[in-house]
Amino acid sequence: MQAALADPGRFSSARVALNDTANDALAGTVLASDGPSHARLRKVLSPQLARHTLNGLHGVIRRHADQLVAEVVQRGRFDAVSDLAIPLVGRIITYLAGLPGRDRDQLVAWAEGVFSAFGPDTPRTRATFPLAQTMVDYLATSATRERVRPGSWLAEVYAAADRGEIGDDECIPLASAYIVAGAEITIHAITTLLGLLARTPRQWRSLHWRAHDSAFLGAAVREALRYDAPVQWVCRTVTQDTDISGVPLPAGTQVLLLYGSANRDDTVWGPTADQFRMRRSGIRRTGTERLALGHGPHSCAGAHLAHMKITAVLGALARATPTLRLVPSAPPCRQLNNVLRGWASLPLTTTTAR
Repeated sequence: MQAALADPGRFSSARVALNDTANDALAGTVLASDGPSHARLRKVLSPQLARHTLNGLHGVIRRHADQLVAEVVQRGRFDAVSDLAIPLVGRIITYLAGLPGRDRDQLVAWAEGVFSAFGPDTPRTRATFPLAQTMVDYLATSATRERVRPGSWLAEVYAAADRGEIGDDECIPLASAYIVAGAEITIHAITTLLGLLARTPRQWRSLHWRAHDSAFLGAAVREALRYDAPVQWVCRTVTQDTDISGVPLPAGTQVLLLYGSANRDDTVWGPTADQFRMRRSGIRRTGTERLALGHGPHSCAGAHLAHMKITAVLGALARATPTLRLVPSAPPCRQLNNVLRGWASLPLTTTTAR
């Protein structure tokens, strides 16, 4: 799978969805382009997402995470999705994008629908098309040059258009791609990790004892991404006759590259591939986040930002409470989505650290 993701010459991103409506809408965008066209669009926000640029946000993200965690731990029972992940990610994304904070919950809801629009032509997929259009309409009217915050992602997108690096018609699609990916992937990664830890009290206690160990927290994040990737698949189109493991693929064939399956490959992870183990050896060496968050030219541009947000929430919660458990009377509810894997609701209980 890594080889396919790194080879856009044979595995093109020109058709990334499984239905014609979405593919027509996405044509030529940063998600559905290759080579120089893709590099030209991606270059616009690369400086904003560079590690050295984002490192200045560590304190801001941690303060938001600490505040939200203090509130939910004080209550003792909370929903990891609506009370923790969405508020944190929504605050950070709207700030970086230069949008009003009051719009964050609506943007998150639209972003969820945009991902599902990549699915096959089914009633569930078609039901998401209006959500995607509503988000585009919102950005076109509420995220204009005059309204976005100076220095933000959207301000830089418009500046690139003014410099002639991209067309005016490419501004909104480019902005929406980064907002959608930055919101949904991180929300599902946070809640998946907390759900896994709530089911394994011993591993949570280990985190509580080592809550100030950034390397230990990072290992937990990487293992959760390996075990249950927030994005389960991407679509590519074979540009020339080829084969995978002896299976012939004629030119023009659409293929699904399955992150969820690749990250459970027992030839890499052995007989425990289907188990969540924070102390798993080799988790950094194999670069598993390259599969959970993409690989090659289309790897997640905001991967470092995602790690910062996930680790900030995990560290704040691990420091604040020695226990994290599911609520027996309120079982978690999955979010139905054609592409993403995560929770619509994840009720949890905690106790205050002593």
